[in-house]
Amino acid sequence: MNKNPGKTHPRPAAGNTTFFRPNALAVLLMAITAIIIYSNTFKNPFVFDDINFITQNNPHLHMTRLSWAQIKEALFEAQPGHRFLPKISFALNYYFGGENPRGFHLVNLLIHILTGVFLFIFIQTTVRLSDAACQRAHTLREDSPKNDSSAALIAFSAAMIWMVHPIQTNAVTYMCQRMTSMVAMFYILSLLTYARGRIAWRLHHHKQAAAYWTGCIIAGACAVASKENAGMLPVFILVYEWYFFQDLRNIRTYRSLPWLIAGMILFAAVALWYLGQNPFQRILASYANRDFDLSQRVMTEWRVVAYYFSLTAFPYPGRFHLDHDYPLSYSLLHPTPTIASLGMIAALFAAGIYLAKNHRLFSFCILWCLGNLVIESSVIGIEIIFEHRMYLPSMMVCLMATLPVFRVARSPWAAFWALAALAALLSAGSYQRNAVWKSDVSFWMDNAEKSPNKARPYQNLAFSYQIQRDFKNAIVNYRKSIRIKPHPVAYFNLGLALKEESEPLEAVDAFVNALKLGYSTPQIHANLAQTLAFIGEFEDAAMHFKQAIAMNPQDATPRKNYEKLQEFIKTCGNPVECVRILATQQPDNLALSYKLGALNERQGNLEEAKTAYERVLARLNPNAGQKLYLLTLNRLAGIDSARGDTNRALELFKTGVRMKPDDPHFYYQTAAVYAGQNDEVLATQWLEEAVRRGFADWEQIKKDNRWAKIRNTANFQRLKNRTPASREPG
Repeated sequence: MNKNPGKTHPRPAAGNTTFFRPNALAVLLMAITAIIIYSNTFKNPFVFDDINFITQNNPHLHMTRLSWAQIKEALFEAQPGHRFLPKISFALNYYFGGENPRGFHLVNLLIHILTGVFLFIFIQTTVRLSDAACQRAHTLREDSPKNDSSAALIAFSAAMIWMVHPIQTNAVTYMCQRMTSMVAMFYILSLLTYARGRIAWRLHHHKQAAAYWTGCIIAGACAVASKENAGMLPVFILVYEWYFFQDLRNIRTYRSLPWLIAGMILFAAVALWYLGQNPFQRILASYANRDFDLSQRVMTEWRVVAYYFSLTAFPYPGRFHLDHDYPLSYSLLHPTPTIASLGMIAALFAAGIYLAKNHRLFSFCILWCLGNLVIESSVIGIEIIFEHRMYLPSMMVCLMATLPVFRVARSPWAAFWALAALAALLSAGSYQRNAVWKSDVSFWMDNAEKSPNKARPYQNLAFSYQIQRDFKNAIVNYRKSIRIKPHPVAYFNLGLALKEESEPLEAVDAFVNALKLGYSTPQIHANLAQTLAFIGEFEDAAMHFKQAIAMNPQDATPRKNYEKLQEFIKTCGNPVECVRILATQQPDNLALSYKLGALNERQGNLEEAKTAYERVLARLNPNAGQKLYLLTLNRLAGIDSARGDTNRALELFKTGVRMKPDDPHFYYQTAAVYAGQNDEVLATQWLEEAVRRGFADWEQIKKDNRWAKIRNTANFQRLKNRTPASREPG
């Protein structure tokens, strides 16, 4: 007999509080479906931050023996700092399978399946609690489940749609984002065990309740040790208690206050754990290396949240990718959707509060979606957008989308089969999306196509080609990346690729540009030195060899190369002879022929210089070594012009114009030859073309004697006066 006839207890799942008794067939179907969807990912390689957090750049995870010393190293020395459980799982993966991606993918998939199963049980429990809450309030509504079977169908449909949704692929297929799926698994498990414990407590099964709450604490601690967005777990335990066990009582009542205080203490403790004693300073410091400030990020995130919801609602596979090029918001009206997105978020939050009394489950879903985006979509200066951030929030989005279908359908089974058809479509989309990850090249090509104005996808695509020794495509994409945003590592890797493609002059330029941007490492000095020696620039090569040796004395290779270079220079005696010997030994090294021509020209041996230059032009494919070809063309044309063969000089300079139409140099040189012939009209016409392309060195014209009879002509003066950079100051 009920001792408290005025009080209705929530019905436990299936009439009991046993934890692991979900519908076995439902769990089996979820597991099989997930395996099929992700079956094409097991051989997918490590990409992007997988390299930073698992393979090349995180050696502390490379566990070779099961010892406490290596476990401690993985836990406390590997990156990222507070994410202890994902780190130790990566280390164990490495121990059992090295850098074979199959094991990493299998563990990620297992975590995803377990998370889906826990979500299924949690939703089933929550739907029944919501039903019981409505009964206690005498407001049983049409959208409340009327029996346990419909609650199970709702839970299975929502969990299945969540599990197969394409937006989850970034958290599952992207190996390092095990951190995201792992925190979600423990997060939902902690909430589930809390809810089961509360049900057991109300049924006076106190030992069982204590066991569940112990599990809740353990799972919560595991969530905190997985990723920072576990910080919202104490808040949602508090919200869950208030919604489904406190019947939305006034928080000032004696029953609610202890839960509120406990939740606030736990939230503060977790926040301090992640942010330290100076959280505001830590947050501001997170913007040190970002291209945006705090206000820009916060306003942009309003639009990002709206975009996340749109991806969830319209999950066409072509919309998904990893490295979004998302424009910043600079004010409420720039761009215009900023204020509209803020209005949408405010309206959703208001709806969540308004619906709490009569549509409690809908209200909880809305607050869950918004609340679990707070940490990664607000003030902390991390990357603007990543799709895996919807892994946890989308759980209740899928439930919120499922509930109306069951409300309007003729029967629960009709709703179930309609949602099963939707799940099948989503499964196909996820399978298709996963195919993009099959190789580094296909993955970064997808990102480059979808973010064509962002440098990073091209840089990573280039690197993917480079490690496959496809240097031509690597060079093309490094140059695309650099045109968008110069980066020292992109220049360095471009130099390596150009070196492999026998374009040493371009390689030298790339290495020098990397140095100018502050990328001074032993590797870059050693490679630059080797390339300079290859083209006959022995003095500069020796200097960079010495820098490489000074920066890394343990590396014997630069020292040996430097000693060989010094011995060679000592043997041949003078620079011209050294270059001549090398050019004879390496007849295919046309850069040495050019260098030999330049040295002879400097010494006044114009015939020998001309012979060397013509050898380069005759043998070099201008498309394979354009810089060397143009340099040689310019030097040879200069010799012809100086010796009076102006027709040949004009022919060569105009060839340079055709090959590089945006370079003002060849326009200027053509103009100067015409000026030397006293052809005022053609000289000023060609000079005007040079000015149009950026020529502004009027001091050079003052010193160039070929312009002596042209400088004072009316056409020349008009052109000079039209050019602001040429005007005298004051």
